[in-house]
Amino acid sequence: MADTDATILLVDDDEPTRLTMRRWLTQLNVQVHILEAEDGEQALASVKAHCQATTHPRSLLVLLDLNMPVMDGLTFLEHKAHLPRAYQEAMTVVVMSSSPSEAELEKARSLATEIKRKPLDVHQLLKLIRDYLPDAAVA
Repeated sequence: MADTDATILLVDDDEPTRLTMRRWLTQLNVQVHILEAEDGEQALASVKAHCQATTHPRSLLVLLDLNMPVMDGLTFLEHKAHLPRAYQEAMTVVVMSSSPSEAELEKARSLATEIKRKPLDVHQLLKLIRDYLPDAAVA
């Protein structure tokens, strides 16, 4: 992998979904660091560790499922709003959801950068990378 500061955090309690996205990123030869979390609590810890790793937080694309145990995606988004400004500015959050209620979608729209329906396909994933981590997209 080329030396890059771009990172993607895959937040989904479904291991097959994370595995599929990791495979796609490898097949596309996307130059990113990949982090994973099974719930919002793990994701918050990953975000904090990622942003504290350098003086200036590096670009972070968070692909966030809404429906997860321990801490769901909406609760993660609410906690994100209380992180230091530099962390928030480094982070782009794209919500991925299969069938939330309209109320959940509206709340997510107000707190996230973009909403995508699950399942994503490889072309949608590549477009997100090109849009939010352009230096990482090589395919």
